[in-house]
Amino acid sequence: MAIKFNHIRWTLLMVVATVLLHVSEERRDWEEGSDWKPITNITEEVTEIGKFAVEEHNKEAKTKLEFKEVMKGESKVDKGINYYCLVISAKDGDLPHKYLVKVWVNPEEKSKNLTSFGECKIENGMGANCNFT
Repeated sequence: MAIKFNHIRWTLLMVVATVLLHVSEERRDWEEGSDWKPITNITEEVTEIGKFAVEEHNKEAKTKLEFKEVMKGESKVDKGINYYCLVISAKDGDLPHKYLVKVWVNPEEKSKNLTSFGECKIENGMGANCNFT
């Protein structure tokens, strides 16, 4: 019995360590640094990513925000994954709001993931400030 218990404990420890390592790596991918580049041209692709963020947020939060536009953003590529940090405008009823969203896109697997969605304030025309939780 003690041998099985130790085996289970070891397996559980390995699972927890793997999860913590993955979370730590994902958080590091979003940290600000020299790899982030401002998006100078809001293309149709960038607009679609903004729309995707609002649609996913609406599903998850059971809201009915209406996407308006991508105002500005930053992007970087790391290990084949495209990371986007965008300031978007969306209406909540009749009221427009600005949101800071994070989306990663894996072009190889044709998948997207919304990782953060929060209301924001842009101050002094500064960048999107992607270093938030």
